[in-house]
Parts: sequence; C-alpha cells; structure tokens
Amino acid sequence: MVAASLAGDLLLARAQGTAPMLNFLLRPLRFLAQSLIGNDSPRQTAWAVALGMLAGLLPKGSLLALLLATSLFALQVNRAAGLLAMGLFSFAGAALDGFAHRLGSMMLTWPSAQPAFAWIYDQPLGPFWGLTNTVVVGQLLVGLYLFYPVYRLSLAAAAYLQPRLRDRLMKYRVIRWLKGAEVGAQWGLES
Repeated sequence: MVAASLAGDLLLARAQGTAPMLNFLLRPLRFLAQSLIGNDSPRQTAWAVALGMLAGLLPKGSLLALLLATSLFALQVNRAAGLLAMGLFSFAGAALDGFAHRLGSMMLTWPSAQPAFAWIYDQPLGPFWGLTNTVVVGQLLVGLYLFYPVYRLSLAAAAYLQPRLRDRLMKYRVIRWLKGAEVGAQWGLES
C-alpha cells in the first residue's frame, strides 16, 4: 500500500515535471537501501571498509587523503560502507593525533628514511602529498598497520550480516520500492 502510494506520487510528480527533484531527494535513500541489500559481495564490502578506514584516518588536507577517497569511488566496492567507515574512522583519527604525531616524528627523523622523504618533497607534487607533516605520516603508518586486520574483520562481518540483513529488509515494501526506484530512474522516469 505504501509502495503503491509512493509510486503514484512519483508518477504524479513526473506528470507535473518535478520528478528530477524527487529523484534527487530519494537518491541517498536508494543508495543506502542498495548498499544494504545490493549484490555486493562481502569482499567488495570489506575492501570498501578498509579503504574508508585508511582515508578516514588521514587528515583531509593532503593529496594522499584525496587520492584514497577518489579510489573509493573509482574501484568496484561498496561506496556506502566505505563512506560510513571513512566518517567513523575520521573521529578515531582525531583521537589518535597525539600518538600519530609521535610516530610520524620518529619516522621523519629516522636517518635512513630522510633521503626518501626529501626526494618525494622535491617532486612536482611532493609538497601536496603531506608527507612532511608528522600527523599525516603517523596516521598513514597506523592505517597501513590496521589495513589487513580491518579487512579480515569486515569480511567476516559482511559474510555473516549481509544475507540476514537482506532477508530482513526485503520484507518491507518501502525498501523494495526504493530498490525498484533505481530501475525506474534508469528507464526514463527521471528525464
């Protein structure tokens, strides 16, 4: 009943010429529903969580963080899970700044690594990578250290939760409608 009335509202909005705005407003809900009940494999979800963790830990003012966030959208991974992980680990990264500063300071003052950091800095985009910032280097090291454990834990969690959550959510008409709204938008209801 709810799905039928929402579909009727969508067709009425299409007749009045307001369907693109409705589609714009429903797009985040569609993406959330599709990320929970979509056909993404647990591996795609786990890779997204691990990439989101790495991008979320880094301070956002560096080219490295931008590259990792872009890779989250460029690769075939569950974007909603990656963005959620990025948001959650941003808070964890802020809490780890003191530790990351000490770790990055040790790495940047390590005599064997100084020529490599100097070479990176001398490259055309070198200063924009942020690898002269102690917090960026420390958070990068923490993220690389945690990458595989986070991947394995999220792989196990996704393999366990995705089928159960998909079965439970598909019982609701609104979720089925939101999943079908993407098909309707692709077939020209949006134009």
